[in-house]
Amino acid sequence: MPRRTTSAPPADYVLLPADAYHGLQAFRDELIGIADTIDPATAPSPEVRKPEQSRRRALAHVFRLWADQVHGNLRTARSD
Repeated sequence: MPRRTTSAPPADYVLLPADAYHGLQAFRDELIGIADTIDPATAPSPEVRKPEQSRRRALAHVFRLWADQVHGNLRTARSD
């Protein structure tokens, strides 16, 4: 009787336990919260100088990009 071998998942495929997935989702939400705190969607405060506002906007952009990357990875993990 021939042995059945299990095929290995592709190299770019990762299985996540549910708690790890939910932890990453919470991390993404935290990143979005940080970005919103750094550069809120509301009008800028009058006491914030232009260069400081520019730095905050750039930093918030980094956090949003990071959150988008985590979100893309979570979407890929969920669809597999």
